Amino acid sequence: MPAPRGPRSARRRPTPSYASTPRWGLVDVPRTESVDAAADPVPPTTDALTRALRLAALILAGAGVVHAIRYVVAVVNRTHPIPMWIDWLSSIAVLVFGVMALVAVVMATVAFGRWVRQIRRRRYASAGFVDPRPTVVVYLLSMVPLVNVVGALWLLHEAARIGPPDPRADRVRVRLAIAWGLVNALALLAAGYRIAAWSTTSLQLDADALALVTLVFGVSAVFAHWAVRRLEIIAGTLETVERPVRRLVAA
Repeated sequence: MPAPRGPRSARRRPTPSYASTPRWGLVDVPRTESVDAAADPVPPTTDALTRALRLAALILAGAGVVHAIRYVVAVVNRTHPIPMWIDWLSSIAVLVFGVMALVAVVMATVAFGRWVRQIRRRRYASAGFVDPRPTVVVYLLSMVPLVNVVGALWLLHEAARIGPPDPRADRVRVRLAIAWGLVNALALLAAGYRIAAWSTTSLQLDADALALVTLVFGVSAVFAHWAVRRLEIIAGTLETVERPVRRLVAA
């Protein structure tokens, strides 16, 4: 029988080198745009906000119509007595639509606060940062009435400074802030008249307060409808439709 072979000494080989980066082995597949778009929470929150605003616009418009009818009833009742059932029916309608308008405004405000939060998170994440403001602070500044007139604009402006500038979104944001401030100023004026009307027996003051409340509902409905497209522009979810180019052809 042949004798067993002894252990071979391992020959040292040179470290392999490559002219370019090897493409074999495990490869990290980069995230595609479709995955990033699916993980982006801004589009669903924007959709929820726009649906809440459209619903609020309809309810506010209905409340404005009901208050206008109530105003006409009050004016006519000053000179010509009206049936009791008309007075009761108009009063109940004002109460019901007032509660519905309040619920719709609260729902839209909550959706707006969530939208502001997601806008800030996406903006900071795109630049490799984390939103420095706590969630509670963002919600308070964007949801509390009157506070959100300044707080929401400041939060959006702070987030807009992160990343490349967008002049169109900046202009839309300023217009929204001005319109939102005017709506709140008008609402404060109507609330003051309403409180004064409750503390006095003046029929004229009560009629003026009712007219101002009617105006506030109408202006708020128009603002809610007008703000939908502007918020989509800020969120970057507005679908632009290319218009066909018209050319003059000689007959």
